[in-house]
Amino acid sequence: MSKFKFHRNCVFQITFSNGFTVSLSSTGGSYSDNRNLEYTSVNPTQNEVECIEVACWNNNMDNNFVRLGEYDDVLGYIEADQVASIIEVVSKAKNEEEIIEGVIKLGIE
Repeated sequence: MSKFKFHRNCVFQITFSNGFTVSLSSTGGSYSDNRNLEYTSVNPTQNEVECIEVACWNNNMDNNFVRLGEYDDVLGYIEADQVASIIEVVSKAKNEEEIIEGVIKLGIE
């Protein structure tokens, strides 16, 4: 079953029936428009951001992160249309390799 999970109003997680979770973060210190805020803080006057950080992990394997970026487990400064594409890839994937290949095909760096 798919589900939504919220944390501190700036982290949003979607867990799909395939066991993978996508996490979208705009906390301070994340690779988002709020990068320069104090780590894990929230800007109470900013309810919207243009770019966020995206992570993914496999809940069926002790929450192992899927390496989305060339040098990191997360992708930074991702725009809304790109997030939608990543979510589609993750939601349809049967395994980690399909996610990695799908994200590479999207050309997101």
